[in-house]
Amino acid sequence: MLKNDAKRKLRESKREFEKYNKTSRILYLQQACNKLFSAVENYLIVKYNKRVKNYQDLKAIVNKRDRMLLTDAAQLHYFYYNGKLQMPESDVIDYYERVYEKMVKKRW
Repeated sequence: MLKNDAKRKLRESKREFEKYNKTSRILYLQQACNKLFSAVENYLIVKYNKRVKNYQDLKAIVNKRDRMLLTDAAQLHYFYYNGKLQMPESDVIDYYERVYEKMVKKRW
């Protein structure tokens, strides 16, 4: 179930990001970021086969490479809530593209 959710959220995230690229509306970028963060979370929960209550608990059980992925994805999650107060759009786009590329390369 979570595996399918992660894949679906990854696809939905990409659609939101494409909407952002067409319109430059920050809301679409925020939505894309939040969905990508959720996809990363779900992927790691499936990979480590362990349910967790929050991001910090998940961060504590993953290996270094996955922790770096999760930390980058968390920046996107914070952007969802804080918008441009969190970081400039250009930085968000860099984070988004880096995390998305890593997720696409994952073996599901």
